[in-house]
Amino acid sequence: MKASACFHIGMTRPAARSQPPRTRILAQAVDLFAIHGFDAVTMRQLGDAVGLDNSSLYRHFPSKAALVDAVLDHVAAEVFTTAAPLIDPTAPLTLAALENICATVGNYLFDNPSSARLLVHWIMSTGGEGGTFRVAVPATDKSRPGGKFLAALRDRLDDAVKHGRIRKHAAPDALVIALAATIVRPATYGYLLKSLEPNRRRETARAAWEQELRAAIRGAFAP
Repeated sequence: MKASACFHIGMTRPAARSQPPRTRILAQAVDLFAIHGFDAVTMRQLGDAVGLDNSSLYRHFPSKAALVDAVLDHVAAEVFTTAAPLIDPTAPLTLAALENICATVGNYLFDNPSSARLLVHWIMSTGGEGGTFRVAVPATDKSRPGGKFLAALRDRLDDAVKHGRIRKHAAPDALVIALAATIVRPATYGYLLKSLEPNRRRETARAAWEQELRAAIRGAFAP
């Protein structure tokens, strides 16, 4: 089977024709990159999924690298702006506040597993493990939505560790623990639930996920 045959449009969300082309492109790109990774998806395959020819696609995004950058900014902005208001730079970060931040991000990703899988691909690619395509924008770039959020969270984590409000980890380790709990697990969590408990109500599964996530954060960070 040719590689292009593997990219069935039915695997992604429908592209609403009423939406602006850029919005449709970003939505389809999130799904395709989440499923197949950055390497495998071509601009032609994305154009076919959206219903645009190459010339129309390239008018919005001059290169695949530019498209990937835009997709990552789009997802990071959606994911992290849900929790950004919970990070108060003037107030101490408590364990309860960290729980709420992680639960907010975790619930968003539970509802949007394609975004979770895309963020995993991002982390893997910038770390040199994601295939031949290298993402130019590091997750920690403070000028971008994701990096801005992570920088603010790390600053609050540093302060919380210093004053004993959370367990004394090296700050990068603490950040990795929080990210692993909130990003990596939702990327596969829904699939595991469906296979193990196909009749479980989604609302019940979501509530159980939040409880488990909060328990994981408390276990990792309680002083």
